[in-house]
Amino acid sequence: MLFANKGGRSEMAGIWLTVCLPAEAAGDIDRALEEALAPFFIDREDRSVGSGMWDSCHIEGGSNGAGFAIAPGCEEDPRLIHDDPRYDGAPRPSVPGVCAGGPRALLDFSRPQLAAERAEAASWDLWHTLSATYPPASPLAAFVDRAREDSDAFPDGDIGAAYRAQPLIAAYLDHPFSLNRGFLGEHPVIGYSGTRAEYIQQSSSSQPHNTDVLTLDGWWMEVFEHGTFGIHAFCAPEHCRHTPPDPISWPGSEAYLAQLPGETLLVRLHCHG
Repeated sequence: MLFANKGGRSEMAGIWLTVCLPAEAAGDIDRALEEALAPFFIDREDRSVGSGMWDSCHIEGGSNGAGFAIAPGCEEDPRLIHDDPRYDGAPRPSVPGVCAGGPRALLDFSRPQLAAERAEAASWDLWHTLSATYPPASPLAAFVDRAREDSDAFPDGDIGAAYRAQPLIAAYLDHPFSLNRGFLGEHPVIGYSGTRAEYIQQSSSSQPHNTDVLTLDGWWMEVFEHGTFGIHAFCAPEHCRHTPPDPISWPGSEAYLAQLPGETLLVRLHCHG
């Protein structure tokens, strides 16, 4: 994707956005995304006041469950869209049964949390697969205790780095399916005493599934806890004569996307703004 600062790290504070594109955009999705997003670029000289929303964007969601669940039988469809590479060029494979977009008809909207559930399942499975391959790792608490007992145990003072350097922990945290957790503490899957099903349910239940939406007719719908606000492409908000989707009747992002024509392309982006 040729967006400014392409590949910005997903750890940055940002906005999850679903862009709706017409079916004919499938021939050049990157170009279609750039054209749809251009009016909302923060540094655009001719943009309208109040319409600056982003300064870098990349396709993301397949590798971490923030994207879409794939409809049964469509997992190998070449029209599905997957994540851009990581900021350092490393690939970000999609979680089984999850993608970053594609034709609406190929996506499963039966349960709002389905993509997140599949990501948590992949995270659980990865940890237990690696645990059977690598030597056991000491818990983070053991490193903390060692530092308390011996002030010289970690000359650089970075207890977390020493903990993460263990082969098992490093292999897990370096994989996208660890879902970018565990760098500021111990990953929640480590030492979890419940079942796989319990972990998936508990971990996915709090994951948000509503995103901002950029509609086919040029509305960037900002989604807030208690409603939405629409910004139209090229229009100053205080002078816009276009009629936005009614915030009062807005059904929520996922419900809105689910009712679009089957050929509509949906692309999930993570944007810095």
